[in-house]
Amino acid sequence: MSNSSEIVAMLRTSELRQSIVRSLCSSTVALFALFPGKGGARLELAGSGTLVFTGKSHCILTAAHVWEKVLKNSAKIGIELTDNISHRCLFATVTMAPTVLKPDSGWSEWGPDLALLRIPPHRVGGIKAFKVFEDVKTPTKAPDFKTIGGWVAIGAPAELGSFTSTHAVVQVSGRFVDPEYHKRSPYDYYDFKLDTTAPQMPSTFGGMSGGGLWKVLVYCSPKTGQIDWVQRLKGVIYYEFPPQNGFRVIRCNGPQSVKAVSEMQQ
Repeated sequence: MSNSSEIVAMLRTSELRQSIVRSLCSSTVALFALFPGKGGARLELAGSGTLVFTGKSHCILTAAHVWEKVLKNSAKIGIELTDNISHRCLFATVTMAPTVLKPDSGWSEWGPDLALLRIPPHRVGGIKAFKVFEDVKTPTKAPDFKTIGGWVAIGAPAELGSFTSTHAVVQVSGRFVDPEYHKRSPYDYYDFKLDTTAPQMPSTFGGMSGGGLWKVLVYCSPKTGQIDWVQRLKGVIYYEFPPQNGFRVIRCNGPQSVKAVSEMQQ
């Protein structure tokens, strides 16, 4: 059976990291807004979202500004279900009952900046054929034995995609990060830094708003002897600070804030 040091070593390997990111991407979607026009519908990347189950409804959890500034004004909302085939799922915007937690005045780094978009029940089954809904009310229990923790931020940076008015190719991707937790009553936050000078790293992270910050608990299964993990959604990305010395600080709503918007849902 692997000991802690062996698990840490494996967590540094690209193979295990890629497996974890693929797992998290199964609950992550890029969000598109479709606007009608004389020459046909215009497509716009709005941001990212996480498919969640709140105990009441199946929803897309995203940032409030993604809804308020873009999606709310569209005719239809689209999510991409798979990477390897062209299979976009479209919803009439009027059918997406929103629950929004936003600032009383003006958007800022302090938020709150969260939205739950309820998916019409008859559309849930088709999405489940391709994707996984994260249960935010009753998350998977942590193993009662030794685990090694890691953190991953997931989203679809616009800078890594290619777009025309009618077609988009986006890259939902994940980065292992080292977040710091803090509170500013009544909400909580995570901040993490990304090196914008690193290879294949975008200089700006527009498009990642609404994506998830996940905690991953990696362990060696006592039954199989194989490395496995438990994943938990801990935050929602919503703000990037100006770059400093090649780094950007990204801010996320924290778990208490996510719980607050979930409890607001009717």
